[in-house]
Amino acid sequence: MGKVNFLPEEVISKIAGGEVIESPASVLKELIENSIDANSKKIEIKIENSGKKLIYVKDDGEGIEADDIEKIFGRYSTSKIRTKEDLYNIRTLGFRGEALYSIGAVADVILKSKTKNSDIGKEIHIRGGKKLSIKECAMHDGTILEVRELFFNIPARRKFLKSDITEFRKVFNIFIQYAIGFPEINFIFENENKTILNLIPSENYLKRFCEILNLNEDYLIYRQKKIENIDLEIIIGDINLKRPQKNMQFIFVNRRPVYNYILSSAINNFYQSFFSSEFFPVFAVYLQIANQNIDVNIHPTKREVKIKDEDRIAKKIIDIINEILKEGKIKKIEAERKYLGQKEKVRINEKIKEENNLIFQTKKTEEKEIYELFKEEKIKVILREKLKRSCFIGVFKSKYLIFESDDSLLIVDQHAVMERINYEIFINQIEKGKIQIQQILTPIIIELNYEEMIIWEKTAKILERFGFLTTRWSENKIAIHGYPSLIKDIEFAIRNILDEKDIKKYDKEEVSKRACRVSIMAGEKITDKEAKYLIEKLAKCKNPFVCPHGRPIIIELTENFLDRQFLR
Repeated sequence: MGKVNFLPEEVISKIAGGEVIESPASVLKELIENSIDANSKKIEIKIENSGKKLIYVKDDGEGIEADDIEKIFGRYSTSKIRTKEDLYNIRTLGFRGEALYSIGAVADVILKSKTKNSDIGKEIHIRGGKKLSIKECAMHDGTILEVRELFFNIPARRKFLKSDITEFRKVFNIFIQYAIGFPEINFIFENENKTILNLIPSENYLKRFCEILNLNEDYLIYRQKKIENIDLEIIIGDINLKRPQKNMQFIFVNRRPVYNYILSSAINNFYQSFFSSEFFPVFAVYLQIANQNIDVNIHPTKREVKIKDEDRIAKKIIDIINEILKEGKIKKIEAERKYLGQKEKVRINEKIKEENNLIFQTKKTEEKEIYELFKEEKIKVILREKLKRSCFIGVFKSKYLIFESDDSLLIVDQHAVMERINYEIFINQIEKGKIQIQQILTPIIIELNYEEMIIWEKTAKILERFGFLTTRWSENKIAIHGYPSLIKDIEFAIRNILDEKDIKKYDKEEVSKRACRVSIMAGEKITDKEAKYLIEKLAKCKNPFVCPHGRPIIIELTENFLDRQFLR
């Protein structure tokens, strides 16, 4: 008897739902796109329990014809394409006809809609892919969608949803993308019955960008350019806008928010010429490209698009950014140019012989692993002693400290060494309950974006246990009244900590790693006395060989190794 069966429709619908709908953020994305495609001028969004309980989207768009209300929950039902040729001329955000079908298959959905030509609206109730009711309803022009109990009929999928903080971040980040991309729309975002944002319409990309991200417009530059047949609008931050993560970087192609590795990498690599590897720039790129030169049908959620000649376009965008910075704020960047150089990664060659004395070595077999472990520990003991006896002889590129010890040169990453020292001091203070706190008479005020503010509200009490004394200053600002005295850049530390997506990771190790991430940076001048002090403190660390993030601190070059390089 054969083993191949045709799946029943009930199973197919759940599989299809899983392809398009991965989380509450996926639902919100599809619903916002439908509202935008309906030419809405106002879109209201309400979220409960990070979207797990409720996702509510109301718009004042064109509405859905009464005859189509039931059809739109059918698979591949769409008004946006009719032939295969239409796939190469997509002008709307949605087009596949999968969204409402997929959402209805895995949730409890009530849809109400009314067109301008109708006297009364119509309402349909779908639960788990089954129609429960359809009736007339009184309402204003537009559409209302209520999505409840997401994945109620797929327990396994619901079980693997992330924490409320993580899911909320994803939901809010989806909202931000469309709010930035469509400034002419009045967006209202409400979370747990509290209005977080009410963005009035604006034809100006820059004003909307600053408003939603709480950024100072003085630190941003907006330009419109032409790249052959491509219209480019770009917002770029100057040296004052350094972020610990790439969470303020946006790319839009024909107003669709997308991810494009080529464009994103090109811009980030360019900024690394005057940022350190610890920081990332702020930017938004808006491209208008002829439909025949892009393909938006290569990804199930349309998150990625294929662009013709994207390498060439990326190069031209970098040239434009370079010109813009020279035009307006290059002097300011040069004056504050504190962090130089591309990120240098220490690459550990598994085939380097013992004489190289690199700290880490590859373990290939169980027997060799024991031997290598013993040898590595022996090397560490020897290196620790060499650190104590070392003599400072210079600095290379204001990045690497060079010490002489016996018959070796010790090359030390000055940022990594300070990070390790501060990390161990901070951990020790936490464990002993004796955190040294720098009290401030006049509080430091930090302006957070809305996502950071919500995370702060959930974690302020946790942060207080680690010495970060903060209170709410205003709707989108917090005041810092005290902080661990060893922290160098308190604003960066706070932002880096608040960027952690999982509240379960707000433990002493993770908070310490994020807080101590900015210490003495590559490119920062230090004196001979400071260098000697650092190496003395490093020698006393429990683990003086790697920074808290696992990167090497020291590389040893022996005299024998150097002799061989010079064929002596």
